[in-house]
Amino acid sequence: MHLMMILTLLCLFGRFGRGLAPRLGGLVGIGGVADVGGEELNSSALQTSETLAAEASHVTITRAGYDKLVYFSKICALTYCIKDRTLVENKTFYDGGCPADLEFCSNLTVNPTAKRTRVELVLEAERNELGTGYVAVDHGRQVVILAFRGSSTQQDWFSDMQIHPIAYVPASLTRYNKLVADGVIPPCVDCKVHRGFYRFAKTLNRNFLERIERIYNLYPNYKLVVTGHSLGAALASLCGIELALRGFEPLVLTYATPRMFNHSLRDWVNALFKTEQIHFESVQKKELQLNKGYFRVVHTRDYIPMVPPLYVAAGLEIYIEKLHFPHELKDLHYRGMNLEPLWHIEGDLLSPRSRFNERIEKWLHMYEHRSYFIMINTCSGF
Repeated sequence: MHLMMILTLLCLFGRFGRGLAPRLGGLVGIGGVADVGGEELNSSALQTSETLAAEASHVTITRAGYDKLVYFSKICALTYCIKDRTLVENKTFYDGGCPADLEFCSNLTVNPTAKRTRVELVLEAERNELGTGYVAVDHGRQVVILAFRGSSTQQDWFSDMQIHPIAYVPASLTRYNKLVADGVIPPCVDCKVHRGFYRFAKTLNRNFLERIERIYNLYPNYKLVVTGHSLGAALASLCGIELALRGFEPLVLTYATPRMFNHSLRDWVNALFKTEQIHFESVQKKELQLNKGYFRVVHTRDYIPMVPPLYVAAGLEIYIEKLHFPHELKDLHYRGMNLEPLWHIEGDLLSPRSRFNERIEKWLHMYEHRSYFIMINTCSGF
């Protein structure tokens, strides 16, 4: 396992001591560390959480919704092909836009729209920047896709470790100020974000967002989906916010998203994406409305969506309860806005009788972190 990944995860867990086992979720700090939002867990918050969980239990995920989740997990996995230069602009998946040894790119039974999905833009982060990914247009599904890669470089790992909170200011500040002045969205007061991930927002220059807009504006009737896994999920979340501020209604669909918001920013993001409205529409229809908004897919016993513990998660959660493949429709559950984890981190990180890397891999549940319908962190096997 990459040394920088070990250091990253030790940083995320170790700085909070061994007090992680009692509970990681919701609205309290861990091991006596105050949460950056400054809020305390109270009975009304627990009641609200329990009510939302009860409501979510009656919401079903359709076969079409399941197929969408599997499809975009493969879209995320394609980001790991960028380092090998096997994701090629201006070609369809089927005609050399992505590796022919992947059935997702070459087998029309596996991916019926492979001939109609074109890679429009490959994004490679420059030195001291984040944001490697690609833009594709699936004309069969009528969707414009923006996908970001997870941690792969030393710069990525360095950013993962910079967990201290920093004041959040949108990259699309002029748009934000106008929306606030017009009363369209509330102001984001005392909003703080994970410092390392925020590096990406600071490098989201006007040209980047305008290039995305130009591609999308060619197909104004298509859906816009922003997706990613792990670090890529964090970047997709931040980019989705910017696109929402610029007047789009994206579906932000993330896998294994680390925690990155304080309570104030979490609440503001939920307001921006109309999270409660989508939840209540899903409850009313008894069917998950997976067309727009902010969703997080979480695999059982994946630790990464639980850290850093001083932050909280936004959006609506879809939970994969089965440990090993295959992950089928019956293995998915909608959890809604309930932020409490279904299980807790426990056990001793270091064992003198175990090999260090092997122990780290097992203790940090990296298999679970990489297993989202497929092995999502590799350009192979799908």
